[in-house]
Amino acid sequence: MFTMSLLAPRITAAASKHQRCVSTAAGLSLYDRGHRSISSSSTPKLAYEIITDGKVSSSPHDIINQDKQTIVFLHGLLGNAKNLRTPAKKLTRQLPNLSAILLDVRGHGGSSGSQQHVQPHNFHSCVSDIFHTLKPLGLVGENSPTAICGHSLGGRIALQYTHTLQQQRDHDIQTPQQTWILDSVPGTPDPSVHHVLKAISSIPLPIPCKSTLTETLMSEYKMNKAIAMWIASNLKGKNGEHDWVFDLDIANELVDNFADQNFDTMIREITSGSSGRALESTIQLVMAGRNKEWKEDIVSSLRSIPTFGDSFHMHKLENAGHWVHVDAVNELTQLMVDGLSNTRR
Repeated sequence: MFTMSLLAPRITAAASKHQRCVSTAAGLSLYDRGHRSISSSSTPKLAYEIITDGKVSSSPHDIINQDKQTIVFLHGLLGNAKNLRTPAKKLTRQLPNLSAILLDVRGHGGSSGSQQHVQPHNFHSCVSDIFHTLKPLGLVGENSPTAICGHSLGGRIALQYTHTLQQQRDHDIQTPQQTWILDSVPGTPDPSVHHVLKAISSIPLPIPCKSTLTETLMSEYKMNKAIAMWIASNLKGKNGEHDWVFDLDIANELVDNFADQNFDTMIREITSGSSGRALESTIQLVMAGRNKEWKEDIVSSLRSIPTFGDSFHMHKLENAGHWVHVDAVNELTQLMVDGLSNTRR
């Protein structure tokens, strides 16, 4: 029986009618109309959507033309930007000086086209994608995002993003003042992740319809109905010709990178200012109380980091499963509001 605790969210309401801004070969028709200029010479690498004042917009000008700070949101494995809409809406509603940009990471959602991305498919490449999305939108220099927040896989990419900016310091984008990591457990992924990826990879394409896929996953792969329905929601196509909205090859390669990321060391270096420059970034790690992958040795190792309690903080949401932004969205939002209220660029 697959647990899928590290992948599947609850089945929620129907998808929003709003559309995300997706990069195209022709580019976006953008212009400078305020505080930040948008480059028309290049197109954002990743698909994205913008949330400001608690509302989703299809216009990049909502984030560019207002004198607001920006937070970047990154979803988890086999997910997409809309997974994090609810906390982004709540956060920007409570902090009206903050806008959010939600990205589809490489191989996922609107960024899933394999022709968009070249190997290697690793966290460094994911960070490069983010750079090549923020720069055309004018989110550089003093307008750089003041915070980044990632769930699961997204949390690992967020950590890599902050570490890259702080260590290399040769980018147009400034290091975020805060990095929020939502239930990203250090080390190798839970075995259920590999099992699910293997099961999905074995499904013949094209897939006739969502109901057929749901039944197959339940009967042949022993998944429960909620999980099978969530996986089936990741289909695109029509008339009996359906494919995945994510790129399985990229997803598998990204999972293979988990063990190579030195999670604890990166936190130490970021929060201790080991680059030789002034300390600029705080890390907030949020743990799900019901996620059994948080073993005592992992937690103890993190708490032994010298900056724990200073520029590195750990929070535990006792009643939440891996999808903390679903199970405890109000608690999570309040944590972030308290942490981000005094953030200034």
